Amino acid sequence: MPPWGMPPGLTLIIFFLVAGISGIMAQECTYLVFSDEFDYQGEPNTEHWNYETGGGGWGNNELQTYTDSRDNSYVSNGTLKIHARKSSTGVWTSARMVTSGKASWKYGKFEIRAKLPYGVGTWPAIWMMPQNSVYGTWPKSGEIDIMEHVGYDPGIVHGSVHTEAFNHKDGTQKSGSVEVPDAQVQFHVYGIEWTPDEIKWFVDGEEYYSFSNLQISYKEWPFDQPFFLILNIAIGGDWGGAQGIDPDLEEAIMEIDYVRVYKTSLPDFTINGPSLVQNGEEVTFSVSSIEGVSYEWSFPEGVDIIAGNTTSEITVQWGNRPGNVECKMISECEEKSGAPLFVDLKVIPDAAPFVLSALKDDGSSAWQIPEQSIENNFSLQPDGNGVRVDFSISDPAANPKINLPIGFTADFEEFRNVRVALKVLDGDAPGVMRFDFIDSDGRVNTADLFKISDPVKNNHFHIYEHRFIGSSSSWNMHEITEVRLYVNYGITGRSGEGTFVLGDIQMAPDGFL
Repeated sequence: MPPWGMPPGLTLIIFFLVAGISGIMAQECTYLVFSDEFDYQGEPNTEHWNYETGGGGWGNNELQTYTDSRDNSYVSNGTLKIHARKSSTGVWTSARMVTSGKASWKYGKFEIRAKLPYGVGTWPAIWMMPQNSVYGTWPKSGEIDIMEHVGYDPGIVHGSVHTEAFNHKDGTQKSGSVEVPDAQVQFHVYGIEWTPDEIKWFVDGEEYYSFSNLQISYKEWPFDQPFFLILNIAIGGDWGGAQGIDPDLEEAIMEIDYVRVYKTSLPDFTINGPSLVQNGEEVTFSVSSIEGVSYEWSFPEGVDIIAGNTTSEITVQWGNRPGNVECKMISECEEKSGAPLFVDLKVIPDAAPFVLSALKDDGSSAWQIPEQSIENNFSLQPDGNGVRVDFSISDPAANPKINLPIGFTADFEEFRNVRVALKVLDGDAPGVMRFDFIDSDGRVNTADLFKISDPVKNNHFHIYEHRFIGSSSSWNMHEITEVRLYVNYGITGRSGEGTFVLGDIQMAPDGFL
């Protein structure tokens, strides 16, 4: 809400009150995508509202300090109260409630039913600012004022935009006004219709001003980005205090009956829910709840639906495999799918030893060869119950390696003992090998490494063991997703060619029999 002045040529429209609410954007399908009906008591809904707090004039020489105190914002008897108060020492406090960080929208219909405060020096506003100032600081990224009112001019409501090309500093601000004589006595619905082509302003469904997209540049129309809502009362300031502040004024209250945001097409949406679950765990997933819309969910095989199959919130019992959760919104007019949510399976071993098999169920190698230096080469093939690894290493400093994706997220916090069977065959024996257990963030505990130096070369399997005794703030044994084997690696590694066979990896809590 920057400094505001009435520009030359401003048109004043006398508005005759029309009771009720009419649709601002009459469409075959209109979706309510956000609402706060204030049908509760006490603190405003924290899922919808944040606060901007502090003083310093807010760029307009305003007097109030904004707080998040219940003295300045609260819900009672079905309405939200923005309550500006003057203390016994003459200090003004108020509230500036925002949906920033909670909800923002690009285009739509916005309706706020409100009753405005009395008092010379008050400056209530219902307005919007960009969630991300992609074109720069104010006014470059724009501002949309749905409703502004100054107490010294009661009954006149204003709507306007601010852009780099059109703003009060250059005397080019685009604004319209309408007379609402009982705005401080009765509730009225203040709204805008915002499309890619224009913004229209309404009171109780009657249009009184519009601003068109000139299709030139962002300087004229920065309104192609998401904006968030703001509700506040300022005291004084360059516009609100232009005729002073009533010295007898002690408080000012703006009441909000509801805030509603509509779309004329189904919005983009994301699926909310856990990204890591256990076999048999009961979990809930949700998407935006929109009236008149049904929901079609899909899950990996083995997931059982408990409740909410066609609703915006669904509860399931997870199965024994990871996979995508998908959701489709379906209305009479259209269908829309959200981005899938991949849910990984977390396995907590319940018996020892827990085995990470060298072979897949189909008998192929579970180990893989990642991309690496062309100077280093591996080949993998099944060999009995293990995997034969042929290696040729010419660039040890490139850390030659193979990896074993676990296929789920494993909690090895209680299974810290590791055992692997290894048989060295023909050629050069590996000088040094290292088994890293990689967590879900791609990290390894470098302070506690499982190394095998100069493994026995006699064409027989030998068992090598290690216990992870340490923990690290940068490594999570609760969420291991991969095992990585480095062969003749690092600046002390050596070149050579050879063959070895990897058996299964076993994990246990207290050692092995």
